Amino acid sequence: MIVTICGAYKNAGDHLIGDRARALLRAHVDPDIVVLDRKAIKTDDSELFRKARAVLLTGGPAYQREIYPTIYPIELENIPCPVIPFGLGWKAPSTQAPIEFRFSPSGEKFIRAVHNRIPCSSARDPLTVEVLGSLGVDNVIMTGCPAWYDLSYLDEPYAFTDRVQKLVLSTPARIQPGTRKLMLWLGKRFPNANRVLSFHHGLLPALNKSGIKRAADFARLSFEAMRYGWQVESLAGSLEKLETVYSSADLHIGYRVHAHLFCLSRRIPSILINEDSRGAGQACALGTKSLGVGDGKIDAIKAAIEHHFETRGSDVSASVERMLSTYPEMKRFLATI
Repeated sequence: MIVTICGAYKNAGDHLIGDRARALLRAHVDPDIVVLDRKAIKTDDSELFRKARAVLLTGGPAYQREIYPTIYPIELENIPCPVIPFGLGWKAPSTQAPIEFRFSPSGEKFIRAVHNRIPCSSARDPLTVEVLGSLGVDNVIMTGCPAWYDLSYLDEPYAFTDRVQKLVLSTPARIQPGTRKLMLWLGKRFPNANRVLSFHHGLLPALNKSGIKRAADFARLSFEAMRYGWQVESLAGSLEKLETVYSSADLHIGYRVHAHLFCLSRRIPSILINEDSRGAGQACALGTKSLGVGDGKIDAIKAAIEHHFETRGSDVSASVERMLSTYPEMKRFLATI
């Protein structure tokens, strides 16, 4: 039996990570999986930990300054089996280089303690490997994100098409200076497409001051989008909605990393715009150009879209090939559990 500790709440992308991680574990390690909410670990769970062959830390950009105790409030001394990071990534502003990043003292101690007890961990991109390497932690395999691997599509090739009947624009966690401009340009560039504006955290991401401000920005963008013929979709907390919206798309363009990864895993063309180190890490892992949000100018994004059609999807094809060539590394990691 394996215990996975996850943190999938409002963000639809986090639900995708957990689902794909469990599919990989069932296929390659153990079908008996118990999922625990990282914010709701109880004293009673100690019995579960004693029975488990391993406890896996799964879900997104956990390598933040306060990985312990903020992200994973678990006491390692109470868990006799290995505690293994699975596909975790580093999160920081896009302006910060991996070499400049520092964990808190408690976070650094936690990472070292975890890695001292296991053969290796799994990281989702090379930037994360670099951040861990700055601590002297080198027993890390770059496996890519679990969301890279839809096991039903591993043998499916990517086939370019210039037909775009459905276009999805995924919105950023916070509206960026160029988001509205990009939406309006896409409407002109693809006038006959069914156009969808998606919100991975929903239209009300949180009931606090920051969340309400973001909700107001989302509402303004949504109203304008609908005026110009866009359909607005809230994907909050739902893997099913994420799959429904993106699986029928002909092209995804946007800011959400897991919209990008879902599409690539299903061989659907996608162009990612990076808000922070999460997107930059995936661009590095997949060997593609990193498109930042910039200062509101969208010329580079427009050029990337035209490049996609001019080269018959060369970047998408290269990303899919990188994912396939990395899959043996994922299996090598899973074999250590």
